[in-house]
Formats: sequence, structure tokens, C-alpha cells
Amino acid sequence: MKKTGLIILFFITMLQATPQSQQVNFTLEDRDRIMRTEEQVQSLRNEMNAKFESLDAKFEAIDTKFEAVDSKIETLYWGFGILITLMLFLFGFIIWDRRTSINPVQNKPLSLEERISRIEFVLREQAKNDPELAEILKKVGML
Repeated sequence: MKKTGLIILFFITMLQATPQSQQVNFTLEDRDRIMRTEEQVQSLRNEMNAKFESLDAKFEAIDTKFEAVDSKIETLYWGFGILITLMLFLFGFIIWDRRTSINPVQNKPLSLEERISRIEFVLREQAKNDPELAEILKKVGML
């Protein structure tokens, strides 16, 4: 049993060694085929480079369009900023104008009240010397 196993193992190793010792014949046809393949690969590489260059040109065109859109958006931002600033200025002016226009109206009743109180003071002082006036002021409720 051991001998048959060793013999089988020996034959298997011999069979494996035989294909390795054979040389691969490299013919002129093989060399020509490799050269044609290299030429085809080179032409494909050139075509791919041309297509990539055209794609790069398209991307650059798209980039210039985006830059144009960005500049237009920037112009819009400036315009909106100026409009908002003018509106805020207008609101501030309106508030300031209303306060300055209300001031004389508020001061006028104060000056009228002051004049009325002076007139009342004069009438009371006169009522001390004039009994008829004192009686009239009592009827009206000022004394």
C-alpha cells in the first residue's frame, strides 16, 4: 500500500513537471498581433483624450455661465439691499416727521390751559373787590 501510494505520487509529480519544461513558441504573428493591439490601444487613448478635452471645454463653458448667473444674483442682492435701506430711512423719516408735527399740537393745549388758569386767577382776584362778579362766579362754580 505504501509502495503504490509512493508510485502514484511519483507519477503525479512527473506529470506536473512535464508541461513546465515545454517552451512556449513565440511567433512573428504573435508579435504583429501585439503591435496591432498596442496601436489600437494608443488610438483609443487618443480618442479618449480628445473626448476628455471636449468635456473639459464644456465644463469651462458651464463654469462661465455659472459665474454670469452669480454676478447677476450679486447685482440683485445689491439692489435689494439699497431698496431695504431706503425703506428703513423712509420709515425713520415718517416717524420723525410725525413726532415733530405732533409737538406743536401737544404744546397748544398746554398754552391754552395756562391762559385759562391765568384768566381764572384774574377773575378771582377781581371777585374779591367786586361782589357782583363774586356772585356770578359762585353760580358758575368757579368760587
